[in-house]
Amino acid sequence: MNVIELAPLDSGAIYSFIALLVGLLGLTVFIFVKPIPSNAKYLTLGIMLPLMGLFVFTLYQSFTSTISWDDKQLRVNIPLYSNAIEINQVDFAQARIVNLIKEPEYAAKWRTNGLGLPGYSLGWFSLNNGAKALLSLTNPVQVILLPISLDRVILVSVIDADEALAKLHASALPKQAID
Repeated sequence: MNVIELAPLDSGAIYSFIALLVGLLGLTVFIFVKPIPSNAKYLTLGIMLPLMGLFVFTLYQSFTSTISWDDKQLRVNIPLYSNAIEINQVDFAQARIVNLIKEPEYAAKWRTNGLGLPGYSLGWFSLNNGAKALLSLTNPVQVILLPISLDRVILVSVIDADEALAKLHASALPKQAID
């Protein structure tokens, strides 16, 4: 099994998560202090606690994100958007390193389903070039682009882009000779 570790969150993204959690906690406390019916207070608690738990889980799982593959499938293990893709849909030979600052056509244009915090983009996005992408981005410079179909790609930040690209290219299926 081949495994690529994704880049962990930087301090800016961690502070964004902490600010979000503190804001949700503050809102919950404010609602509990405000004189409203007790049913509304408990409804708020029933919504806010799972929401805070979801963000804590996302923060925790972001430190163990990986892409792994074997002969049958590619597994993208990222918070909330883990996915298994049949190996014949993945084009390892076309994988490449992308610098989103120098190549803005691969930058996210619209978030269709996901999380966008300063320093962390996670989920499904539409790119400037019209493709749809599954993103887990913490660093816009060390990004691996991995095509998974005609109009879908995976974009992930990695610790060592050159090493990750070498692993991906080593898994490329050899081209069949045409007789």
